[in-house]
Amino acid sequence: MKKTWLMLLCCAALLLTVPAWAEETAEERILAAQNDRLSLYLSANCCSIDIEDALTGKTWSSTMNDETAAGLKIIPAQQKRITSLLAVNCTNLQTGLGVVNNMALMAEKDLKASYELIENGVRLSYYFGTYQVGVQVEIVLDGQSLVVRVPYAGIAEDGDFSIVSVDALPFLFSATDQSEGFFLYPDGCGAIMEFQDYAHYRESTKLYPVYGDYTKQPALLDMFAQEAPDVLFPVFGMNRGGHGMLAIIEQGAETARVSVNSSNNIIGINYLFANFQYRRSFDDKRVATRDIKVFDKDDIKTDYQLRILFLEEENPDYSVMACAWRDYLLQNGVVTKKESQPTVAIDLFMNAPEEGLLFDIPRTVTTLSQAEEILRSLDSLGVKNIRASLKGWTADGYGKTPDRFPLSGAIGNDNDLERLIDTAHSLGATVSLTANFLEAASDQRGYSHRNDVVYTGNHTIITDLEETVFMLSPDVANSKLNSFLEKANGFDLDAVRLERIGKYVAYNYSSRRYTTAAQTLDIYGGMTDAVKTAFGSAEAEGGDTSLLGHADFFTDVPYDDAGYQFTTASVPFYQIALHGLVEYAGRPGNLSSDLEREVLRWVEMGYTPFFELTYDNTEELMYTNYQSLFSAEFTAWQERVVWAAKQFTEGPLAELHNQLIVEHRKLSDTLFKVTYENGTAVYVNYAAEPAQADGVEIAAQSWAAVPAQE
Repeated sequence: MKKTWLMLLCCAALLLTVPAWAEETAEERILAAQNDRLSLYLSANCCSIDIEDALTGKTWSSTMNDETAAGLKIIPAQQKRITSLLAVNCTNLQTGLGVVNNMALMAEKDLKASYELIENGVRLSYYFGTYQVGVQVEIVLDGQSLVVRVPYAGIAEDGDFSIVSVDALPFLFSATDQSEGFFLYPDGCGAIMEFQDYAHYRESTKLYPVYGDYTKQPALLDMFAQEAPDVLFPVFGMNRGGHGMLAIIEQGAETARVSVNSSNNIIGINYLFANFQYRRSFDDKRVATRDIKVFDKDDIKTDYQLRILFLEEENPDYSVMACAWRDYLLQNGVVTKKESQPTVAIDLFMNAPEEGLLFDIPRTVTTLSQAEEILRSLDSLGVKNIRASLKGWTADGYGKTPDRFPLSGAIGNDNDLERLIDTAHSLGATVSLTANFLEAASDQRGYSHRNDVVYTGNHTIITDLEETVFMLSPDVANSKLNSFLEKANGFDLDAVRLERIGKYVAYNYSSRRYTTAAQTLDIYGGMTDAVKTAFGSAEAEGGDTSLLGHADFFTDVPYDDAGYQFTTASVPFYQIALHGLVEYAGRPGNLSSDLEREVLRWVEMGYTPFFELTYDNTEELMYTNYQSLFSAEFTAWQERVVWAAKQFTEGPLAELHNQLIVEHRKLSDTLFKVTYENGTAVYVNYAAEPAQADGVEIAAQSWAAVPAQE
């Protein structure tokens, strides 16, 4: 590696209290860049940076500089971590054993470091002589934000050690348990950890892989395994002492992770950062007596980029952060404001197979003509703008993926589907088909169980314990969609619902079909675009924001977080940011144990009302693999569907359908207030008794919308 390195002495004497190690970083600083608002300073040893914000008067530092940290006991080894701009994690691929060395800059006795001023910032080069690995980091000011780049071209591996990951500015987002404020991180729809909530103390570090972990999807797990949390967006933030920052992983998000770290006995500091992966780890299947991790021999060749927004507002909450992210998405053309009519989403489940002695037996609960009857009935009762989707329409029944034509003869024929579509259009409704191209049933033909499926890095095929469901390689999934579209284009459909595509990124280690996570995202985006080109609209199960600009409607968007102990509360960060830009639905209301409460959550978070219905009794599905529809018969649910749908398609909520949310506030444990850009305030009361707020009375277990006062 042809570079000129400057040897620095980064191991000054360290004491045990915060004032000592804080003073250590207060040496001469180098002004690296400056604009009307921000000034970027580099420490003389190149091991830390400071960002001064002239607008708020706040100075942020990569060295933990929480004002409440005075007197905090920090052992010397941890002091070195806290005063380091980054940490490099590496392993010896030659010896194996899966041991990872965490190398902070200040802790490396043989560190070589240099800097070069570049336009609006600085390029830093680090070389860890002990391990013979190096990394470059570019830090620049870009308007009102700071951009941190870790280019792949700056990675050096000259010996036996290889880089596993890089912790980017691990202590820029940090605070003690005495500080006022919180972390925001991408668990489900959004989660916060308040620093003064001691429930997080000594909790284990949690790494959130952006866009989810494809090896821990429900279809692949046994009943005792814990599902991975939904990670829908590459964003995290912090409010500390009344000032806030928001970080967005702009490049390499599909292989990055967000690390949440709680205070403990060793280091009494909470910290939050982006972890940039270069090698994934897998269990060594050759060793059964103990767990040994093996790492990729080949690295992930990607450039990483993190943008940090310094929030102007005083004491910014999660609403402010969500609005800042939304502004970022709009300004960068990722999304645009939608102009559409409020809808109610109705999935019509049709057919599932029951395993027989020799052949599967189709169990049909809704035919195409019965689906037409349901739509006519709802229309006659005043339910308009129905977004209908047919589920389980294939000859083999629901779950026999990848989905393909022909239609199941038990539900009707092509003419029946055309008639259903025509009827829906005459009523102002739309019709889509739900289809899964990412997974394959083991007893289906048309794919290779060895060559067309997804492999992990330890040469294991991704499947469930009984090997009944396989994950298809992204390129194979794309080809299955293209074959499907050749037939589907013959119908006047309005969309296709692509199942699973917004829930995970299925990169593939197969030697025949090697696919990186970045390539998978391109394929998934292309699949969604192909559907939109064919029918004018595309729908996706799951809410991954990698599909923003591709899909128009998301289902199965979570209401809350995964429920880890260190989380103080779930917050609707996702919904605040995206309402008015894309439509989204949660789980079907008829699958809830309390529909009234479910509707209140839809109101509070701006969801599209959603039901999954059948024409006949769901007892017919008792011995099929589709067990979730314990109550879905249309005649039993008709009145409640009409009641729920009209709340969103008529009146004040209909007028808010395309409006942006500007604030979400928790007024009490059971009372919430949501304010929209036109000034309308919606109060949602979950309590069993009436409530009052701002002079407005809200009935028990109800909501009230109050227009802006002129």
